[in-house]
Amino acid sequence: MDPFFAEIVRHIETRCIEAGYWAIVLSSHGQAELEANALDMLRSLKVAGAIIAPLGQASDEELIHQFASEVPTVLCDSRLDGVGVFVGTDNFQTIDLIVDYLSRAGDPPCFVEMPPVNANAYERKDAYVRSMERLGLDPKIIPIVGEGWDFERLGYEQGLRLIASRELPSNTILCANDRIAIGMLAAAYEKGLRVGRGPGSAIRIAGHDDHPLSRFTCPPLTTVSQDYTAIADRSLHILFDAIEHNDAHIPSSQVRLEGKLIMRISA
Repeated sequence: MDPFFAEIVRHIETRCIEAGYWAIVLSSHGQAELEANALDMLRSLKVAGAIIAPLGQASDEELIHQFASEVPTVLCDSRLDGVGVFVGTDNFQTIDLIVDYLSRAGDPPCFVEMPPVNANAYERKDAYVRSMERLGLDPKIIPIVGEGWDFERLGYEQGLRLIASRELPSNTILCANDRIAIGMLAAAYEKGLRVGRGPGSAIRIAGHDDHPLSRFTCPPLTTVSQDYTAIADRSLHILFDAIEHNDAHIPSSQVRLEGKLIMRISA
């Protein structure tokens, strides 16, 4: 249901068809058992190769490692240490980009983290701290209350709590992903706070990912992009190369892609 994954799947399907392959799409729906079942099914179907966006924290890493030793495998979105090639966004580059912009354009940002569902959660928080310290600023991290992948609801509920208690340490909020930021925008609206960087605005809110719906929020969300097309293309390039050379095991490595600052009205 997340448009981020839908966009990646769309690009992968299109390019597989063009290359003469049939793409089989399976979803874990956030459940480790379904992720394990999907791996077993792919193995039984004797697929030529696989691109996996693992759950992350909830994944059976040993199971995925075993699968990747038998089937050419590329991981995207969330990395697992020592498992195949990972293709994803350079969180340290993207977070540094938006922290630098937000700090130059107004109050330095506090950071609303995401639940620790995968490596992105840890990387983006670490990247924020590193960027703030590089600028000689004091990092201010706001833990998210709750678990799971229902990011919009978690952001909305946290936003309501922070605004009602007047506990926001800054008038600029950087959220770990756009979906949390969308929830924060809804909370600010409900509490009567004007979001933006123009006159009369009370708060600035920014995110990360350039979620396909972020340009249509109210106000449109300032963010940093993940390049969906590049993630799909690089993943498939590596996978097709391994299939062509009959290389069942792809050595572990990382391909990190840079993102771009997307300046909109919210910050």
